[in-house]
Amino acid sequence: MRANRAIWLVVMGVLAAGCGSANAEMSLAASATPPPPPPPAPVQPAAPAEAVIEGDRIKIARPIFYDLDKDEIRPESFSVLDAVANILRTHPEITALTVEGHTDNQGTVDHNIKLSERRANAVVRYLVQRGVTTPMTAPGYGAGAPVCFTNDEGCRAMNRRVEFRIKTK
Repeated sequence: MRANRAIWLVVMGVLAAGCGSANAEMSLAASATPPPPPPPAPVQPAAPAEAVIEGDRIKIARPIFYDLDKDEIRPESFSVLDAVANILRTHPEITALTVEGHTDNQGTVDHNIKLSERRANAVVRYLVQRGVTTPMTAPGYGAGAPVCFTNDEGCRAMNRRVEFRIKTK
């Protein structure tokens, strides 16, 4: 009986000591000033859209890349083409798409026309795999419609491109 009473007194003492310190902490916390709010997060500039509709075109932010003299689309172009696919899936007013393939002036006319057509068709296949049902054509123009006319690598790179023309209701 005496042992039970001693245990009871010890438990009560521990509880009283714990409550006292909690009350002290509570009164200290109540008298302290609250911390200042965190600074606002810096405003990040919006990332440029990978693809947007501009008039009768879908304008892409970056070129579609292929290996030299190949028609296989390189992975760094997938996000751009996914953005084009998203536009086509979400804009029912687009009734047709022409995927135009262009090359630089290196190589023969016949080779460049065939290469540009194969590359444009690779883009069409990619878009179809992403659920695009819009009717599409894929002409290849080779080097016949350059956008740059000097004979340096920077200019040739600008001429190697895919363009997207849309037809709307």
